[in-house]
Amino acid sequence: MKGILITVLAMGVCAGSAIAQGNATLEEDRAAIEAAARDYMEGALNVAPDRMERAVHPGLTKVVIGTYPQTGRQYLSYNTATLLVEWVRGLGDRFDNADKNVDVTVFDIDNNLATARATGALWYDFLQLAKIDGEWRIVNILWAPYSVTGPDHTEADEEARIVPTARDSALVIAQARNYIEGSFTGDAGRMESALHPELTKVQLANQRTTHRPYLRTMGAGDLVEGTLAGLGLVPEDEWHIDVEIQDVSRGIASVKVTSSMYIDYVQMGKVNGAWKIINVLWVMNPELPRLRPSLRR
Repeated sequence: MKGILITVLAMGVCAGSAIAQGNATLEEDRAAIEAAARDYMEGALNVAPDRMERAVHPGLTKVVIGTYPQTGRQYLSYNTATLLVEWVRGLGDRFDNADKNVDVTVFDIDNNLATARATGALWYDFLQLAKIDGEWRIVNILWAPYSVTGPDHTEADEEARIVPTARDSALVIAQARNYIEGSFTGDAGRMESALHPELTKVQLANQRTTHRPYLRTMGAGDLVEGTLAGLGLVPEDEWHIDVEIQDVSRGIASVKVTSSMYIDYVQMGKVNGAWKIINVLWVMNPELPRLRPSLRR
């Protein structure tokens, strides 16, 4: 299910950049994002570790939802940039006869952040990218096998996994709202209900002394405690929230949440029957003074 737009309070986000990094056109950025996505997936299929290495940020978080066969319970399995590059380096001829066709869709580009989907015969990957020092690098990945086979997995199971129900989409939207509205109201319980305990949340920010862009990471505990402390309180008439589902499939989702405070790209997964936020990549909204009247001077 693609392109579902839920407008909580209508807003227009003007073009601009919270972190100025050159004057590339939208078309140039889109081409660079697609190239990074192809380097990532084609780098694996063609056993080209150099392509993989230039696609991913050194601080990459890559997640897949796994299942313990003994219990049927699901968990998050992680990979890092170093492990990913070394895995590709060790593939040898494993994919010599594999289908190497890759499809890339760029969902969105906003303030030096972007989201995309890369799919092949084996993998279905949601990507979050950041433009740092003029280069687009993949920061967060949430992925699922393109298809699942096995004696206990039927065609009906596969169809249900691929095509989300209306309830799935509603729950994804609800969790996105729990996340942002929980922050704005200081409701730590609501915030916590939206997050997977192993959440990775990454901000593209400027270092105060050098003014160079860098990535700052926090976890679920940081976010819940900050909410409890009321660090993100915003009057309701100044929220200006848009929630856009970019894609939901195979038990994972890519979502954009735009508000008066933040631009958040959110990756969710259905873990043990509940949709939870697993990865976030965000920046401060450069339109903040305009969208929040209380900040005007």
